Amino acid sequence: MILLTGANGVVGYSLQTMLEAGDYLAVSRTAGQQGLQWDLESESNINLPALTKLIHCAPIWLLPVHLQPLYDAGVRQFIVFSSTSVVSKTASKNHAEQQLVKRLSDAEQAIKQFCSRLEVSLTILRPSLIYGYGRDQNISHIASFINKFGFAVVAGKAKGLRQPVHADDLAKVCISLIENPQPGHKTYTLAGADVITYRAMVEVIFSKLNKRSVIIGIPLWCLRLALSLASKVGRFDYTADMADRMQQNLVYDNQAAIDELNYQPSAFLDQPQRDLPDYVG
Repeated sequence: MILLTGANGVVGYSLQTMLEAGDYLAVSRTAGQQGLQWDLESESNINLPALTKLIHCAPIWLLPVHLQPLYDAGVRQFIVFSSTSVVSKTASKNHAEQQLVKRLSDAEQAIKQFCSRLEVSLTILRPSLIYGYGRDQNISHIASFINKFGFAVVAGKAKGLRQPVHADDLAKVCISLIENPQPGHKTYTLAGADVITYRAMVEVIFSKLNKRSVIIGIPLWCLRLALSLASKVGRFDYTADMADRMQQNLVYDNQAAIDELNYQPSAFLDQPQRDLPDYVG
C-alpha cells in the first residue's frame, strides 16, 4: 500500500489520477471519501495501516517527525518532494525565504540520515516552477490576474530564465520510481522542457488565454514596493524578492533524471484548457 501525503496539492492531485484505486491511501488535513484525515503538523500518534511506500507531496519539513511511525508501519521506499528553492533562494535577503531554505535543507538532511541508518530507499525530488490543473500558485495565479485585469506587471524587462514543469511530469516520475525502486539515496532536479524568460512565459499565458498581450514593465524598486504592500493585504505569499527574481536565471540541469529515470518533461502549457483557470477556447 502506498501512502500519498499532500493529496489535495497540485502534484498529489495529479498522482491520484494515475495511481490505481486501492493501491494507495490519500492523506489530507480534512477527511475525504476514501482518504485518511491526518494533520501532519501534529505529532499525535495515528493508527496507520500496513504500508510499503510513501510519496510525500506535503511540505518536506513536516515529514521528519513521522519517519519512525511510517517505518514501523512498513514503509521501505520513501519518495519525497523538496524544492529547487533550497538552491535558488540561498542568497535571498528576505528573512522568511531564508527560513524556508533552512527548513528545506534541515528536513532533507534529517530524512537522508534516517533512511541511511535504516538502509531504506530514498529519492528526493526537487521540482522547479510547478503548474497544472489550475491548482498551482504560479502560472495559474498569473493567468487569474490577467483574466481579471487584462494586463500583467513585470520588473523591467524580466529577462530571468524559467523552466515551468507540469505536475503530470512529476507524477510520472513517481510512478516510474514505484514500479522500479532504486536502492540507496539520490536527489534529482526536475525542471520543465522549455527554457524561457519570465516575460516570455507571461506572453505565452496571454497567448494561451487568447488575449492580446499587455505587459507593463515598471522599475524594480516600484514593483518591490508594490509586492511588499500586497503581501500585507493579499492571500498569496508575496515578497519583494519576487521582483528581483524576475531578472534572475532559475534554470537547472535535468540530465541525471533524464538518464536515470527516463524523465521526459512536456512543453510549457501544451494543454491550456486543462491548466489555465477561466480558459476560453
